[in-house]
Amino acid sequence: MEKGFYKNLLTIAIPITVQNIISYSVNMMDTLMLGSFGETVLSASSLSSQVFYLFSLFISGIGCGSGVLCSQYYGKRDLKSLRKITAMALKIAVGVAVVFALALVVFPRQIMALFTSEADVIDAGIKYLRVVALSYIFYSITTIFLIILRSLQDVKLSIWIYVVSFFVNIFFNYIFIFGHMGIPKLGIVGAALGTVVARGVEVILILLYLKYQECMLNFKFYMLKYFDGQLLKDMMKYGLPVTMGETFWGLGLAVHSAILGHMGEMVVAANSICNVLHQFSLSFVQGLGSSTAVIMGGYIGAGLIEKAKDSRKAFVKTYIVCGFINTLFMLAIAKPIFSLYTLQPETLVLAKQFLYTYAFITFFRSIVSPIIGGILWGGGDTKFSAFVDITFLWGLIPVGYLAAFKWHMNPAAVLIILRLETFLKLVACLIRIKGDKWIKNTTR
Repeated sequence: MEKGFYKNLLTIAIPITVQNIISYSVNMMDTLMLGSFGETVLSASSLSSQVFYLFSLFISGIGCGSGVLCSQYYGKRDLKSLRKITAMALKIAVGVAVVFALALVVFPRQIMALFTSEADVIDAGIKYLRVVALSYIFYSITTIFLIILRSLQDVKLSIWIYVVSFFVNIFFNYIFIFGHMGIPKLGIVGAALGTVVARGVEVILILLYLKYQECMLNFKFYMLKYFDGQLLKDMMKYGLPVTMGETFWGLGLAVHSAILGHMGEMVVAANSICNVLHQFSLSFVQGLGSSTAVIMGGYIGAGLIEKAKDSRKAFVKTYIVCGFINTLFMLAIAKPIFSLYTLQPETLVLAKQFLYTYAFITFFRSIVSPIIGGILWGGGDTKFSAFVDITFLWGLIPVGYLAAFKWHMNPAAVLIILRLETFLKLVACLIRIKGDKWIKNTTR
Protein backbone atom coordinates (compact mmCIF):
# COMPACT_ATOMS: atom_id res chain seq x y z
CA MET A 1 0.00 0.00 0.00
CA GLU A 2 1.08 3.60 -0.59
CA LYS A 3 2.48 5.67 2.28
CA GLY A 4 -0.68 7.76 2.41
CA PHE A 5 -2.68 4.68 3.40
CA TYR A 6 -0.93 4.19 6.74
CA LYS A 7 -0.78 7.93 7.37
CA ASN A 8 -4.52 8.20 6.87
CA LEU A 9 -5.11 5.15 9.06
CA LEU A 10 -3.07 6.54 11.96
CA THR A 11 -4.43 10.07 11.58
CA ILE A 12 -7.88 8.76 12.47
CA ALA A 13 -6.86 5.87 14.76
CA ILE A 14 -4.54 7.72 17.16
CA PRO A 15 -7.04 10.35 18.39
CA ILE A 16 -9.67 7.62 18.89
CA THR A 17 -7.08 5.53 20.74
CA VAL A 18 -6.24 8.41 23.07
CA GLN A 19 -9.96 8.88 23.68
CA ASN A 20 -10.34 5.20 24.58
CA ILE A 21 -7.27 5.22 26.84
CA ILE A 22 -8.64 8.20 28.73
CA SER A 23 -12.07 6.60 28.97
CA TYR A 24 -10.67 3.36 30.41
CA SER A 25 -8.36 5.34 32.68
CA VAL A 26 -11.47 6.88 34.23
CA ASN A 27 -12.81 3.37 34.93
CA MET A 28 -9.44 2.35 36.35
CA MET A 29 -9.33 5.42 38.61
CA ASP A 30 -12.82 4.59 39.88
CA THR A 31 -11.75 1.08 40.84
CA LEU A 32 -8.53 2.36 42.41
CA MET A 33 -10.32 5.01 44.47
CA LEU A 34 -12.99 2.58 45.62
CA GLY A 35 -10.47 -0.24 46.18
CA SER A 36 -9.66 1.07 49.65
CA PHE A 37 -13.29 0.47 50.69
CA GLY A 38 -12.89 -3.31 50.29
CA GLU A 39 -14.08 -6.09 47.98
CA THR A 40 -17.80 -5.45 48.59
CA VAL A 41 -17.77 -1.88 47.28
CA LEU A 42 -15.33 -2.79 44.49
CA SER A 43 -17.57 -5.67 43.40
CA ALA A 44 -20.70 -3.47 43.54
CA SER A 45 -19.02 -0.84 41.39
CA SER A 46 -17.78 -3.44 38.92
CA LEU A 47 -21.15 -5.17 38.53
CA SER A 48 -22.99 -1.85 38.30
CA SER A 49 -20.65 -0.83 35.51
CA GLN A 50 -21.76 -3.91 33.57
CA VAL A 51 -25.15 -2.24 33.12
CA PHE A 52 -23.44 0.84 31.71
CA TYR A 53 -21.24 -1.33 29.50
CA LEU A 54 -24.35 -2.95 28.02
CA PHE A 55 -25.95 0.47 27.56
CA SER A 56 -22.81 1.91 25.98
CA LEU A 57 -22.73 -0.96 23.47
CA PHE A 58 -26.37 -0.27 22.60
CA ILE A 59 -25.69 3.44 22.05
CA SER A 60 -22.46 2.66 20.23
CA GLY A 61 -24.42 0.27 18.03
CA ILE A 62 -26.90 3.01 17.14
CA GLY A 63 -24.05 5.43 16.47
CA CYS A 64 -21.86 3.00 14.54
CA GLY A 65 -24.84 1.70 12.58
CA SER A 66 -25.57 5.27 11.54
CA GLY A 67 -21.85 5.80 10.94
CA VAL A 68 -21.85 2.95 8.39
CA LEU A 69 -24.15 5.09 6.25
CA CYS A 70 -22.52 8.40 7.17
CA SER A 71 -19.01 7.38 6.11
CA GLN A 72 -20.28 6.33 2.69
CA TYR A 73 -22.44 9.46 2.30
CA TYR A 74 -19.40 11.50 3.27
CA GLY A 75 -17.51 9.74 0.47
CA LYS A 76 -20.26 11.05 -1.86
CA ARG A 77 -20.22 14.46 -0.08
CA ASP A 78 -24.00 14.24 0.51
CA LEU A 79 -24.18 16.42 3.65
CA LYS A 80 -27.97 16.79 3.61
CA SER A 81 -28.43 13.05 4.12
CA LEU A 82 -25.74 13.15 6.84
CA ARG A 83 -27.74 15.70 8.83
CA LYS A 84 -30.95 13.71 8.53
CA ILE A 85 -29.22 10.54 9.73
CA THR A 86 -27.69 12.46 12.67
CA ALA A 87 -31.06 13.84 13.75
CA MET A 88 -32.77 10.44 13.65
CA ALA A 89 -29.89 8.63 15.39
CA LEU A 90 -29.82 11.25 18.15
CA LYS A 91 -33.55 10.96 18.86
CA ILE A 92 -33.38 7.15 18.96
CA ALA A 93 -30.33 7.14 21.27
CA VAL A 94 -31.79 9.64 23.75
CA GLY A 95 -35.03 7.64 23.83
CA VAL A 96 -33.09 4.48 24.69
CA ALA A 97 -31.13 6.37 27.37
CA VAL A 98 -34.31 7.58 29.05
CA VAL A 99 -35.63 3.99 29.21
CA PHE A 100 -32.37 2.75 30.77
CA ALA A 101 -32.27 5.63 33.26
CA LEU A 102 -35.85 4.98 34.41
CA ALA A 103 -35.07 1.27 34.83
CA LEU A 104 -32.04 2.08 37.03
CA VAL A 105 -34.12 4.36 39.25
CA VAL A 106 -37.20 2.11 39.55
CA PHE A 107 -35.70 -1.42 39.45
CA PRO A 108 -32.10 -1.20 40.77
CA ARG A 109 -32.44 -4.18 43.14
CA GLN A 110 -33.77 -6.47 40.44
CA ILE A 111 -30.99 -5.37 38.08
CA MET A 112 -28.24 -6.01 40.64
CA ALA A 113 -29.76 -9.39 41.53
CA LEU A 114 -29.14 -10.49 37.95
CA PHE A 115 -25.40 -10.26 38.57
CA THR A 116 -24.94 -11.42 42.15
CA SER A 117 -26.73 -12.93 45.15
CA GLU A 118 -24.50 -11.16 47.71
CA ALA A 119 -26.85 -8.91 49.74
CA ASP A 120 -24.18 -6.35 50.70
CA VAL A 121 -23.02 -6.03 47.09
CA ILE A 122 -26.61 -5.54 45.90
CA ASP A 123 -27.29 -2.82 48.51
CA ALA A 124 -24.16 -0.90 47.53
CA GLY A 125 -24.97 -1.27 43.84
CA ILE A 126 -28.49 0.12 44.33
CA LYS A 127 -27.08 3.36 45.76
CA TYR A 128 -24.73 3.71 42.80
CA LEU A 129 -27.26 2.96 40.05
CA ARG A 130 -29.93 5.40 41.23
CA VAL A 131 -27.48 8.30 41.18
CA VAL A 132 -25.56 7.44 38.01
CA ALA A 133 -28.77 7.06 35.93
CA LEU A 134 -28.75 10.69 34.74
CA SER A 135 -25.31 10.27 33.17
CA TYR A 136 -26.78 7.78 30.69
CA ILE A 137 -28.74 10.55 28.92
CA PHE A 138 -25.67 12.79 28.77
CA TYR A 139 -23.56 9.93 27.41
CA SER A 140 -26.02 9.14 24.60
CA ILE A 141 -25.87 12.71 23.25
CA THR A 142 -22.08 12.94 23.35
CA THR A 143 -21.49 9.50 21.82
CA ILE A 144 -23.79 9.96 18.83
CA PHE A 145 -22.25 13.31 17.90
CA LEU A 146 -18.68 12.03 18.29
CA ILE A 147 -19.32 8.95 16.13
CA ILE A 148 -21.01 10.99 13.39
CA LEU A 149 -18.16 13.52 13.42
CA ARG A 150 -15.70 10.62 13.24
CA SER A 151 -17.42 9.51 10.02
CA LEU A 152 -16.52 12.94 8.64
CA GLN A 153 -12.89 12.33 9.76
CA ASP A 154 -13.27 14.96 12.51
CA VAL A 155 -11.58 13.10 15.39
CA LYS A 156 -9.57 15.67 17.35
CA LEU A 157 -12.56 16.95 19.34
CA SER A 158 -13.00 13.64 21.16
CA ILE A 159 -9.51 13.91 22.68
CA TRP A 160 -10.16 17.32 24.21
CA ILE A 161 -13.57 16.34 25.50
CA TYR A 162 -12.28 13.20 27.21
CA VAL A 163 -9.18 14.88 28.60
CA VAL A 164 -11.35 17.50 30.30
CA SER A 165 -13.83 14.84 31.40
CA PHE A 166 -11.02 12.72 32.86
CA PHE A 167 -9.75 15.46 35.15
CA VAL A 168 -13.26 16.60 36.06
CA ASN A 169 -14.13 13.03 37.02
CA ILE A 170 -11.00 12.55 39.14
CA PHE A 171 -11.48 15.91 40.89
CA PHE A 172 -15.10 15.30 41.83
CA ASN A 173 -14.47 11.65 42.67
CA TYR A 174 -11.80 12.78 45.11
CA ILE A 175 -14.18 15.26 46.71
CA PHE A 176 -17.29 13.08 46.81
CA ILE A 177 -15.79 9.63 47.52
CA PHE A 178 -13.43 10.61 50.34
CA GLY A 179 -15.23 13.72 51.61
CA HIS A 180 -13.30 16.96 51.05
CA MET A 181 -14.06 20.69 50.77
CA GLY A 182 -16.94 20.42 53.20
CA ILE A 183 -18.59 17.47 51.40
CA PRO A 184 -19.35 14.36 53.51
CA LYS A 185 -17.61 11.07 52.70
CA LEU A 186 -19.98 9.39 50.19
CA GLY A 187 -18.02 6.33 49.03
CA ILE A 188 -19.64 4.55 46.08
CA VAL A 189 -22.35 7.22 45.80
CA GLY A 190 -19.57 9.79 45.39
CA ALA A 191 -18.19 7.83 42.44
CA ALA A 192 -21.63 7.98 40.82
CA LEU A 193 -21.90 11.73 41.38
CA GLY A 194 -18.45 12.28 39.88
CA THR A 195 -19.53 10.37 36.77
CA VAL A 196 -22.71 12.45 36.38
CA VAL A 197 -20.76 15.73 36.60
CA ALA A 198 -18.12 14.53 34.09
CA ARG A 199 -20.75 13.36 31.57
CA GLY A 200 -22.59 16.65 31.90
CA VAL A 201 -19.40 18.57 31.11
CA GLU A 202 -18.91 16.41 27.99
CA VAL A 203 -22.34 17.40 26.64
CA ILE A 204 -21.68 21.10 27.26
CA LEU A 205 -18.33 20.93 25.44
CA ILE A 206 -19.67 19.17 22.36
CA LEU A 207 -22.65 21.52 22.06
CA LEU A 208 -20.30 24.51 22.25
CA TYR A 209 -18.09 22.95 19.56
CA LEU A 210 -21.05 22.35 17.25
CA LYS A 211 -22.26 25.92 17.73
CA TYR A 212 -18.99 27.82 17.34
CA GLN A 213 -16.36 25.62 15.62
CA GLU A 214 -17.69 22.73 13.51
CA CYS A 215 -18.52 23.67 9.90
CA MET A 216 -18.87 20.42 7.90
CA LEU A 217 -21.89 18.80 9.55
CA ASN A 218 -23.12 22.27 10.62
CA PHE A 219 -25.82 20.72 12.81
CA LYS A 220 -28.36 23.11 14.33
CA PHE A 221 -31.00 22.53 17.00
CA TYR A 222 -33.91 22.90 14.55
CA MET A 223 -32.52 19.98 12.51
CA LEU A 224 -33.78 17.60 15.21
CA LYS A 225 -37.15 17.71 13.43
CA TYR A 226 -35.57 16.18 10.29
CA PHE A 227 -37.03 12.86 9.18
CA ASP A 228 -36.59 10.80 6.04
CA GLY A 229 -38.48 7.53 5.62
CA GLN A 230 -36.11 6.11 3.00
CA LEU A 231 -33.03 6.89 5.08
CA LEU A 232 -34.72 5.41 8.14
CA LYS A 233 -35.24 2.19 6.18
CA ASP A 234 -31.54 2.21 5.29
CA MET A 235 -30.65 2.81 8.94
CA MET A 236 -32.79 -0.18 9.87
CA LYS A 237 -31.31 -2.33 7.10
CA TYR A 238 -27.65 -1.57 7.71
CA GLY A 239 -27.63 -0.02 11.17
CA LEU A 240 -30.02 -2.33 13.05
CA PRO A 241 -27.74 -5.39 12.63
CA VAL A 242 -24.88 -3.37 14.15
CA THR A 243 -27.07 -2.29 17.06
CA MET A 244 -28.42 -5.79 17.60
CA GLY A 245 -24.98 -7.35 17.26
CA GLU A 246 -23.45 -4.93 19.77
CA THR A 247 -26.41 -5.26 22.15
CA PHE A 248 -26.58 -9.05 22.18
CA TRP A 249 -22.81 -9.27 22.40
CA GLY A 250 -22.97 -6.93 25.39
CA LEU A 251 -25.81 -8.97 26.90
CA GLY A 252 -23.67 -12.06 26.46
CA LEU A 253 -20.78 -10.42 28.31
CA ALA A 254 -23.26 -9.38 31.02
CA VAL A 255 -24.25 -13.05 31.33
CA HIS A 256 -20.53 -13.87 31.60
CA SER A 257 -20.31 -11.40 34.50
CA ALA A 258 -23.41 -12.91 36.09
CA ILE A 259 -21.95 -16.43 35.88
CA LEU A 260 -18.65 -15.29 37.41
CA GLY A 261 -20.53 -13.07 39.89
CA HIS A 262 -22.37 -16.07 41.30
CA MET A 263 -19.04 -17.86 41.81
CA GLY A 264 -18.18 -15.48 44.67
CA GLU A 265 -17.13 -11.97 45.63
CA MET A 266 -13.40 -12.67 45.20
CA VAL A 267 -13.99 -13.90 41.64
CA VAL A 268 -15.84 -10.67 40.81
CA ALA A 269 -13.05 -8.50 42.24
CA ALA A 270 -10.29 -10.43 40.43
CA ASN A 271 -12.20 -10.39 37.14
CA SER A 272 -12.99 -6.66 37.37
CA ILE A 273 -9.29 -5.74 37.77
CA CYS A 274 -8.15 -7.92 34.85
CA ASN A 275 -11.03 -6.84 32.64
CA VAL A 276 -10.01 -3.20 33.04
CA LEU A 277 -6.46 -4.15 31.99
CA HIS A 278 -7.87 -6.09 29.05
CA GLN A 279 -10.03 -3.19 27.85
CA PHE A 280 -7.18 -0.74 28.37
CA SER A 281 -4.86 -2.89 26.25
CA LEU A 282 -7.41 -2.91 23.41
CA SER A 283 -7.65 0.88 23.18
CA PHE A 284 -5.57 1.11 19.99
CA VAL A 285 -7.47 -1.80 18.43
CA GLN A 286 -10.74 0.07 18.77
CA GLY A 287 -9.11 3.10 17.22
CA LEU A 288 -7.93 0.95 14.31
CA GLY A 289 -11.40 -0.49 13.84
CA SER A 290 -13.07 2.91 13.78
CA SER A 291 -10.39 4.26 11.45
CA THR A 292 -10.80 1.28 9.10
CA ALA A 293 -14.59 1.74 8.97
CA VAL A 294 -14.21 5.41 8.01
CA ILE A 295 -11.61 4.65 5.31
CA MET A 296 -13.48 1.65 3.90
CA GLY A 297 -16.78 3.53 3.89
CA GLY A 298 -15.14 6.44 2.11
CA TYR A 299 -13.67 4.15 -0.58
CA ILE A 300 -16.95 2.37 -1.25
CA GLY A 301 -19.07 5.54 -1.12
CA ALA A 302 -16.72 7.12 -3.67
CA GLY A 303 -16.90 4.02 -5.89
CA LEU A 304 -13.26 2.95 -5.30
CA ILE A 305 -14.10 -0.76 -4.95
CA GLU A 306 -10.74 -2.15 -6.09
CA LYS A 307 -8.94 0.13 -3.65
CA ALA A 308 -11.15 -1.22 -0.84
CA LYS A 309 -10.29 -4.80 -1.83
CA ASP A 310 -6.55 -4.09 -1.96
CA SER A 311 -6.53 -2.45 1.46
CA ARG A 312 -8.06 -5.36 3.41
CA LYS A 313 -4.82 -7.41 3.47
CA ALA A 314 -2.83 -4.44 4.74
CA PHE A 315 -5.43 -3.91 7.45
CA VAL A 316 -5.30 -7.52 8.66
CA LYS A 317 -1.48 -7.56 8.80
CA THR A 318 -1.63 -4.41 10.90
CA TYR A 319 -4.12 -6.02 13.28
CA ILE A 320 -1.90 -9.11 13.79
CA VAL A 321 1.13 -6.99 14.71
CA CYS A 322 -1.09 -4.97 17.02
CA GLY A 323 -2.31 -8.20 18.67
CA PHE A 324 1.22 -9.25 19.67
CA ILE A 325 2.01 -5.78 21.01
CA ASN A 326 -1.24 -5.51 22.99
CA THR A 327 -0.76 -8.91 24.63
CA LEU A 328 2.81 -8.17 25.69
CA PHE A 329 1.77 -4.71 26.95
CA MET A 330 -1.00 -6.17 29.10
CA LEU A 331 1.34 -8.70 30.71
CA ALA A 332 3.98 -6.00 31.30
CA ILE A 333 1.71 -3.56 33.15
CA ALA A 334 -0.16 -6.16 35.21
CA LYS A 335 2.26 -6.45 38.15
CA PRO A 336 2.50 -2.70 38.94
CA ILE A 337 -1.28 -2.36 38.54
CA PHE A 338 -1.97 -5.28 40.89
CA SER A 339 0.25 -3.67 43.52
CA LEU A 340 -2.06 -0.64 43.65
CA TYR A 341 -4.99 -2.68 45.00
CA THR A 342 -5.64 -3.80 48.56
CA LEU A 343 -6.66 -7.41 48.03
CA GLN A 344 -6.86 -10.63 50.00
CA PRO A 345 -4.21 -13.23 49.02
CA GLU A 346 -6.87 -15.54 47.51
CA THR A 347 -8.19 -12.72 45.33
CA LEU A 348 -4.68 -11.89 44.12
CA VAL A 349 -4.07 -15.53 43.13
CA LEU A 350 -7.31 -15.52 41.13
CA ALA A 351 -6.36 -12.21 39.49
CA LYS A 352 -3.07 -13.68 38.27
CA GLN A 353 -4.89 -16.68 36.80
CA PHE A 354 -7.39 -14.40 35.08
CA LEU A 355 -4.53 -12.32 33.70
CA TYR A 356 -3.22 -15.11 31.45
CA THR A 357 -6.74 -15.96 30.33
CA TYR A 358 -7.30 -12.34 29.30
CA ALA A 359 -3.92 -12.29 27.54
CA PHE A 360 -5.17 -15.12 25.31
CA ILE A 361 -8.41 -13.24 24.65
CA THR A 362 -6.59 -9.97 23.97
CA PHE A 363 -4.52 -11.38 21.10
CA PHE A 364 -7.47 -12.73 19.15
CA ARG A 365 -9.74 -9.77 19.90
CA SER A 366 -7.00 -7.47 18.59
CA ILE A 367 -7.52 -9.04 15.17
CA VAL A 368 -11.22 -9.88 15.00
CA SER A 369 -12.64 -6.69 16.56
CA PRO A 370 -11.27 -4.31 13.90
CA ILE A 371 -12.20 -6.79 11.14
CA ILE A 372 -15.82 -6.66 12.32
CA GLY A 373 -15.94 -3.02 13.40
CA GLY A 374 -13.75 -1.82 10.54
CA ILE A 375 -13.65 -3.88 7.37
CA LEU A 376 -17.13 -5.43 7.61
CA TRP A 377 -18.95 -2.38 9.02
CA GLY A 378 -17.21 0.00 6.63
CA GLY A 379 -18.02 -2.37 3.79
CA GLY A 380 -21.71 -2.41 4.75
CA ASP A 381 -21.68 -6.14 5.61
CA THR A 382 -23.43 -5.60 8.92
CA LYS A 383 -25.72 -8.65 8.87
CA PHE A 384 -22.83 -11.10 8.74
CA SER A 385 -20.94 -9.24 11.48
CA ALA A 386 -24.02 -9.36 13.72
CA PHE A 387 -24.45 -13.08 12.99
CA VAL A 388 -20.93 -14.03 14.08
CA ASP A 389 -21.06 -11.67 17.08
CA ILE A 390 -24.22 -13.28 18.43
CA THR A 391 -23.98 -16.93 17.37
CA PHE A 392 -20.61 -17.97 18.80
CA LEU A 393 -20.88 -16.05 22.06
CA TRP A 394 -24.36 -17.26 22.98
CA GLY A 395 -23.59 -20.78 21.80
CA LEU A 396 -20.84 -21.12 24.41
CA ILE A 397 -22.77 -19.63 27.35
CA PRO A 398 -24.53 -22.93 28.28
CA VAL A 399 -21.14 -24.70 28.25
CA GLY A 400 -19.67 -22.00 30.50
CA TYR A 401 -22.63 -22.29 32.87
CA LEU A 402 -22.15 -26.05 33.17
CA ALA A 403 -18.40 -25.58 33.68
CA ALA A 404 -19.06 -23.19 36.57
CA PHE A 405 -21.95 -24.81 38.44
CA LYS A 406 -22.12 -28.43 37.26
CA TRP A 407 -18.48 -29.33 36.76
CA HIS A 408 -17.15 -26.78 39.31
CA MET A 409 -14.14 -25.83 37.20
CA ASN A 410 -11.57 -23.17 38.07
CA PRO A 411 -13.00 -19.63 37.41
CA ALA A 412 -10.21 -18.87 34.92
CA ALA A 413 -11.06 -22.06 32.98
CA VAL A 414 -14.73 -21.04 32.96
CA LEU A 415 -13.79 -17.65 31.53
CA ILE A 416 -11.66 -19.14 28.76
CA ILE A 417 -14.51 -21.47 27.75
CA LEU A 418 -16.90 -18.52 27.58
CA ARG A 419 -14.49 -16.42 25.52
CA LEU A 420 -13.50 -19.07 22.96
CA GLU A 421 -16.06 -17.24 20.82
CA THR A 422 -13.32 -14.71 19.99
CA PHE A 423 -11.20 -17.33 18.21
CA LEU A 424 -14.19 -18.88 16.40
CA LYS A 425 -15.32 -15.45 15.16
CA LEU A 426 -11.84 -14.74 13.82
CA VAL A 427 -11.85 -17.89 11.70
CA ALA A 428 -15.30 -17.07 10.27
CA CYS A 429 -14.39 -13.44 9.51
CA LEU A 430 -11.11 -14.32 7.76
CA ILE A 431 -13.01 -16.68 5.47
CA ARG A 432 -15.64 -13.99 4.79
CA ILE A 433 -13.28 -11.22 3.72
CA LYS A 434 -11.44 -13.48 1.28
CA GLY A 435 -14.33 -13.03 -1.14
CA ASP A 436 -16.31 -9.98 -2.27
CA LYS A 437 -19.65 -10.53 -0.50
CA TRP A 438 -18.69 -8.12 2.30
CA ILE A 439 -18.70 -5.11 -0.07
CA LYS A 440 -22.13 -3.40 -0.11
CA ASN A 441 -22.83 0.19 -1.16
CA THR A 442 -25.31 1.60 1.38
CA THR A 443 -25.92 5.00 -0.29
CA ARG A 444 -28.85 6.01 -2.50
